[in-house]
Amino acid sequence: MKKAGGFRARAVLRTEPRRRQRRAPIGWRRRPLPVFLFDLDNTLYDADCYCFPWMHEHINTYLMRELDLEAGAADALRRHYWRAYGTTLAGLMRHHRVDPQFFLEAIHPSALSERVPAAPDLRRWLAALPGPAYVFTNSVASHAWRVLERLGVADRFQGIFDMETAVYQGKPHGIAYRRVLRALRVPAWRCIFFDDTLANLRAARWLGMQTVHISGPRRGTRSVHWRVRHLLAWSHLDSRDRSTGRTRPRGPVVAS
Repeated sequence: MKKAGGFRARAVLRTEPRRRQRRAPIGWRRRPLPVFLFDLDNTLYDADCYCFPWMHEHINTYLMRELDLEAGAADALRRHYWRAYGTTLAGLMRHHRVDPQFFLEAIHPSALSERVPAAPDLRRWLAALPGPAYVFTNSVASHAWRVLERLGVADRFQGIFDMETAVYQGKPHGIAYRRVLRALRVPAWRCIFFDDTLANLRAARWLGMQTVHISGPRRGTRSVHWRVRHLLAWSHLDSRDRSTGRTRPRGPVVAS
């Protein structure tokens, strides 16, 4: 199997020997092609509907079991760590002795992705992108692959950058983005990053990435290059500089 462009991406793909991955354009690192980075939850699919209600239950169950908490206290602690540190795991690692990989596997059982529906329109949209695509998620790679399989788009991605890639710091911690860029071996300006969380997008823009906010009905912000209500409303043609063929930041641009 060909290398997919990063140490974490290679490691993930080696664990899926039967997977057909999208073939990246030849010499894409040397050509001014954009590299597309996608958050998973509430970017590629509606996690609020198909995943989060059950995942939050798994997190609360973990906290109750491992920290000996009542249900209400576990739910409050989950919310507090998410608001304070960006992920519940970051708070647990800061204040408690936890095995991060065990935690991530415990809250992402295989059944968690079973409700995710196929997305043929997303598949066609991804097929039209002019550069390689990766998932960049605060989840675990095994769960991300299962979601992509359910969506019917797993073969459209070169690989997944997950929490292990970022030594369990995750977005919006700067080390997560720097490790992704180091693995891809491309400058930040070539990356177009899609996410529904503004804090994650601000960190990416600060490093030089181009940013697309999947905002839903929420109000816009000038801290990103593009804002769209849903992923398929964004067109890569809007990112091209006709004089050079390179992607170019502009914005904020709003699409419905």
